[in-house]
Amino acid sequence: MDVANTAAIAQFGISPANGSTGPFDYAGDTAAASVADTSIALVIASPQVLNKAVTITVHVDPSQISVYNTANGTSYTMLPSNLYNIKDSVITIPAGYRVGTIPVTLNLPSFPATHSYALPLAIVDGGGLVISGNSGTFMWLFTR
Repeated sequence: MDVANTAAIAQFGISPANGSTGPFDYAGDTAAASVADTSIALVIASPQVLNKAVTITVHVDPSQISVYNTANGTSYTMLPSNLYNIKDSVITIPAGYRVGTIPVTLNLPSFPATHSYALPLAIVDGGGLVISGNSGTFMWLFTR
């Protein structure tokens, strides 16, 4: 199969290396943790790297939570806004690169002792690229 003319796709960076297709669990001990600066990867899937920068827009998408809860018999709720900060929802991936990151700060010391939260994200603008049908959303689960 020749994929040389396949359209470039914007998607979340999911790691097939560890078998993960999401949602992603975080079950760390948050009682003694500090604020965590981390990130979520955005990926341009294409036969070759692009010769132009691509700007991708991501939004929080709470509708994913009820769909997930219904399908899995769970009761996750939206991660309260005081427990996280997404610094930029518009990410530019430079020409010649395939990966960009969404900076996320988690206020772990403020997480309650027992919790079941979700942080669901969706790509809402692929910057002219096709948005992946199966990797255009991302949900991070926080349980303790």
